[in-house]
Amino acid sequence: MSAAIPDTKARLRRPGRPAGGTAEVREALLAQARDLFLQQGFGAVSTRRIAAAAGTTPAMIHYHFGDKRGLFLAMMETAARPVLAAVQRMSDAGSGPPDLEALIRAYMQMVAANPWFPALILREVLAQDGPMRTQFIERFATRTAPALVAVLRREREQGALRDDLDARFAAVSLLGLCVFPFISLPVTGPVLGFRPEGDELDRFIEHTARLFRHGVGALRETVDG
Repeated sequence: MSAAIPDTKARLRRPGRPAGGTAEVREALLAQARDLFLQQGFGAVSTRRIAAAAGTTPAMIHYHFGDKRGLFLAMMETAARPVLAAVQRMSDAGSGPPDLEALIRAYMQMVAANPWFPALILREVLAQDGPMRTQFIERFATRTAPALVAVLRREREQGALRDDLDARFAAVSLLGLCVFPFISLPVTGPVLGFRPEGDELDRFIEHTARLFRHGVGALRETVDG
């Protein structure tokens, strides 16, 4: 009797790569985790529940992300990629004029495109005993906030901003201007008709950039005629 021919897919599969380890599975896990974390909270959702919702197994979470915390951080990093890239460009610019408006635009467009982002930050990072606070600080906050403060200090030293400006305070204010409007949407939407999308989002971003610039811009002395 001749020996059975081994399955071709099994022979070609790379060692250590489980079946189903595709980009589509990874995206499904990210999407289902996002929805479940929003509905039930990080602590209440098991990897088994996420995997079942994505039509796969918990082994795929381990393969793609390591564990549930890695899945949460990957979800955040995927959304925050444009902001991280904008911060990196400003850091690479050296002593040249930083494009602060580009950072404001990247941040606000990111939050507008991912309305779940601030909601999860509030629940899992900023809330008392937020389970993802330490990881969020290490992975994101330490990569963006100090760079923003450095840019503001550089602009102040170049004379573009008020010489009495505290760059740390200004960074906190700027983050509030960029994020709070999206957190407050459940109220400002129905009450004020605020809809940050399309042309209105573009106009609101420009408004925010002007508001910040006018507030922290260098004071110009007036000359009496």
